[in-house]
Amino acid sequence: MENVRQSHIIAASSKSTSLFRNSNFLYLWSATLFSSFALALFTFSQTWYIVKTLNLQASLGLVLLASSVPRLVFMIVGGAVADKFPKKNIMFISNMIRIVLVSILLLWLVAGDVTLYTLVIFALCFGLADAFFWSADGSILPELVAKHRLTQANSITQMTNQSSLILGPVLAGFLLKVTSYEAVFALAIVLLISAAFLVYHIKSGTQQETRNGAILTSIKEGILYVKQSSFLTTLLICSAFLNLFLIGPMQIGFPIFVKNVLQGDSVLFSYLEGSVGGGMAIGAITVGLLNIQRRRGLFCIIMLFLSGIAFFFITQSDIVWQALLASGLFGIALAMAALPLMAVIQSTVKEDMMGRVMSLMMLSSMGLIPLSYAATSMLLTFGIPIVMILKSGAVTIILFALFVALRVPTVRRFD
Repeated sequence: MENVRQSHIIAASSKSTSLFRNSNFLYLWSATLFSSFALALFTFSQTWYIVKTLNLQASLGLVLLASSVPRLVFMIVGGAVADKFPKKNIMFISNMIRIVLVSILLLWLVAGDVTLYTLVIFALCFGLADAFFWSADGSILPELVAKHRLTQANSITQMTNQSSLILGPVLAGFLLKVTSYEAVFALAIVLLISAAFLVYHIKSGTQQETRNGAILTSIKEGILYVKQSSFLTTLLICSAFLNLFLIGPMQIGFPIFVKNVLQGDSVLFSYLEGSVGGGMAIGAITVGLLNIQRRRGLFCIIMLFLSGIAFFFITQSDIVWQALLASGLFGIALAMAALPLMAVIQSTVKEDMMGRVMSLMMLSSMGLIPLSYAATSMLLTFGIPIVMILKSGAVTIILFALFVALRVPTVRRFD
């Protein structure tokens, strides 16, 4: 008990300092940089390997589906675990599992050709590790910083994530052009090791007091907590709808769009993904500077509407600079729609429920992605052009944002 009390005192003292003097936040921030950079390298290389080397672009959805299903099934379990055990330990173990998986895949590449089914198996394992990592990562920030700093802290960490989406694909694209997939995977392993080392040194003062409860009971408590909040419930539905019609088709469609419409290579694919990441970084910085506290619901609806407009213009572009500009604007609007709501959740949800609530939020954002992957792959198999698929998703999001603005006052009026 004395150790727990001392941990709380240390945590409280750390929270009260500025973000850049808060060593725990700096460890988390640096770990976020390294791990997100590593995953950007790995995901880009795997995607391009399927589309270009294996020439199985219609099967890309199968690998993405394989990584999504374990996340979907185990995400809420991960949230319950994150509310019972130290979150930094869960993040550390998950990162170590990722290191082992990428290392085995690297050895497999060196020994012989990696097939689509090999990548499906590894995607299943990655999805399982991600389910526990993201539940802990999404809920640890309120333990490390004060509530009034959550918006800025989210903006900084998200800016870091999006910066990795700029530099990661660009670096991966050039490395694949001048070296090999093995070199990119090796670099990802080094970055994941660095992230695990930094996470290990985080000193979180919260030791959960609900450890004796059963996991199933803990999960039910989290679901009931969300159901009692009309705002959280509506937000779950909005998140699921966005990922069904926009994010899923984008992840499958962008490499195919580059190859078939823009007639580009891995470098151009990296530029397109990087422009989205760059836009999200700009959006994150803007949100941090504005530190929006009033009428956040209406603001986020407007940004969601603008993100749909920008995404539609991507599908209309057959010139590289136009596609890059539209992608950047899409990233800005998307980040400015998501970050204020994230800070609201982290500052209003009870700390002992944070892991379960964040896992449900992530579950809603990913829950329909497997269906989105499957539907997109099926449409491609039936010969539907990728531009038509992406355009339909953009129009659907535009109409959905208008519907929420006009018919869902819970979100529109939220401050």
